[in-house]
Amino acid sequence: MALRKAGYKPGDEVDSKCTKCKMVLAHTIIAMVGEAIARVKCNTCQGEHAYRPPPSASEATAKRRRAERKTAATDKVAAITTAADYDGLVEGRDLSAATTYSMKMSLAAEDVIKHPKFGVGLVVDVKDGNKAHVAFPEGGRILVFGRA
Repeated sequence: MALRKAGYKPGDEVDSKCTKCKMVLAHTIIAMVGEAIARVKCNTCQGEHAYRPPPSASEATAKRRRAERKTAATDKVAAITTAADYDGLVEGRDLSAATTYSMKMSLAAEDVIKHPKFGVGLVVDVKDGNKAHVAFPEGGRILVFGRA
């Protein structure tokens, strides 16, 4: 993808996303097509690749906000249960009758499931028709279900 940058010429430095370093770094322009930057060389790793403009401020802001929302949702679910809460929730329940979790299965509140990574858990709440808040010994998780 070539990008028009007025006034640039081969040998000039420009910021570009490096494919090896996975960061926006200073690059030297090595090829142009007309007035468009075509290829650059990373000043850090010396790798050559097509010019990739750095993300705009709005793209970076949107990415940060998505990460913040995901973290907030994870914190909210983790607050559902702690290890002490888990013990109180499963007290008196037959954990040996836990159903093996699958995204295809149907879940309802109070179901006991066995997850391959998180262990035995108790469905605390069902939201949005296909998301279950599940209490595990290590804390709460949101699991999807009812997927074909």
